[in-house]
Amino acid sequence: MLNGDSREIVASLPLFDSLAPHDIDTITSFCTVKNYQEGDVLFYEKDNKDSIYYIIQGAVKFYKVDRFDNEIFLYKLYSHSLIYNVSKLTDKFFVSCYANAEFLEESQILIIQSVPFRQMIYNNHQLMGKILEESFSMIQQMQCIISRDVVFDGTAKVAHMLVNDLQTFNKLKKHEIAYMLHIQPETLSRILNKLTRNGTIEIEKNNIIILNIQELKDIYE
Repeated sequence: MLNGDSREIVASLPLFDSLAPHDIDTITSFCTVKNYQEGDVLFYEKDNKDSIYYIIQGAVKFYKVDRFDNEIFLYKLYSHSLIYNVSKLTDKFFVSCYANAEFLEESQILIIQSVPFRQMIYNNHQLMGKILEESFSMIQQMQCIISRDVVFDGTAKVAHMLVNDLQTFNKLKKHEIAYMLHIQPETLSRILNKLTRNGTIEIEKNNIIILNIQELKDIYE
């Protein structure tokens, strides 16, 4: 059972902020709050975890490892994101973890027992609506991964990230960005130089400033 302070945390989370106080009490009865450090692993691929996770604060990266032990980046989730398999919300299927999940920074996680949470979802339309919103967001995330890795070339990958996640782009080092986009650091440098010469962006103290966002969109749309 969570303590009083943790209950306040649960009540303040966007996923639960529309629920009645007694519903918050019910949820806190089968949740725990846990802190993680950068580099900690939340779960490994194929782990059987009977829990659903919510990132209260922090960032988690998801990746797979190929048969040559190369790490393949999939995507990242940040604060106020739900981490779960759809299979955890139904009693008809069970699927193991789909990827490895590792913390990118000091983070705080809400760990929710899946069985009582699933029962609560079935009986609470407001909570069901919230979960559906999260599911749609997850589907959109998967669609972006497919587009990025299967359809986009290197320039389209860079343009898409500049338009949709400029803050992260400017926060990370160039080799980290290249890793996320599955391109070589040298390729990233050439693309940024080309976009600079075209007047699409400018680089000021290692930060990207977008000068023509439509030109970037035209690259990948």
